[in-house]
Amino acid sequence: MSDKRKSERIKKDVKSEVIAEEHVSFSSAVDLSKGGIFISTPEPLGNGSEVSMSIHIPGHGEIEVKGVVKWVRSEESESDKAGMGIEFVNVSSDLKKKLEDLVK
Repeated sequence: MSDKRKSERIKKDVKSEVIAEEHVSFSSAVDLSKGGIFISTPEPLGNGSEVSMSIHIPGHGEIEVKGVVKWVRSEESESDKAGMGIEFVNVSSDLKKKLEDLVK
C-alpha cells in the first residue's frame, strides 16, 4: 500500500471504541495523526463505513469523533496487525487542537 497520508502519524497506544451500524468494537489504536487513526481489530469494517468513535487520549480524557474507514488490513503478519485506517471527518477546532498537541 502506498503512503497517501496527509498528516504525520505517531505510534500511540490509546483505548478506543468504534461504533457503526450493528457493530461495536473496543480496541487499542496503534497509530494516530491529527487526520486519522489505525484501529487494530480482527474484524475490520469495510471501506467507506461511517463510524462514531470514542477515543481516550491521555491528558485530554475521552473525545468523540466521526470517521470513515479508508482502508482495511484483513490479514495479520509478523509486522502488521489486522485492522482499519479511519479518517476523521467534521473535526471541530477544539478537537483539532487536542490532536495537534498529542502528535507533536
